[in-house]
Amino acid sequence: MSNNGYKTKQQQAILKFLMNNQDSHVTVSQISDYLETENTHVGVTTIYRHLDKLLEKGLVRKYTVDGTTSACFQYSNLNAECKQHFHLKCEKCGKLIHLNCSHAAEMCRHIYDEHGFGVDLFRTVFYGICSECSTKSEHNKEMVL
Repeated sequence: MSNNGYKTKQQQAILKFLMNNQDSHVTVSQISDYLETENTHVGVTTIYRHLDKLLEKGLVRKYTVDGTTSACFQYSNLNAECKQHFHLKCEKCGKLIHLNCSHAAEMCRHIYDEHGFGVDLFRTVFYGICSECSTKSEHNKEMVL
């Protein structure tokens, strides 16, 4: 088997993992752990190289929050819709929620009209706790009391 086919298999395995976890932002470490469980041994550098190719094709989105945490990746399926709304990420379960809300759109218009600043929705993520985790926390709190 040629080296090219081997790389393609690795890239397909990475893409499969991203597709199966498309509601989450995943790190290279999580991808590496998955590949190990599938007995596909791939170095971190190779994973980044494959992710770069998937980014170029528009199949994957990359989120970088700050200079101290690892970049996160998400399967995009060439979905331009993600450029038109905010994302909400739960800090407990990691779920990614697409916020389609007219109030958010109004806020973006206000920021542009009043402050001359265009918000990049593709890269804007709000962090907090989703309703499911919030309910679990309240339930757990009641259990302790």
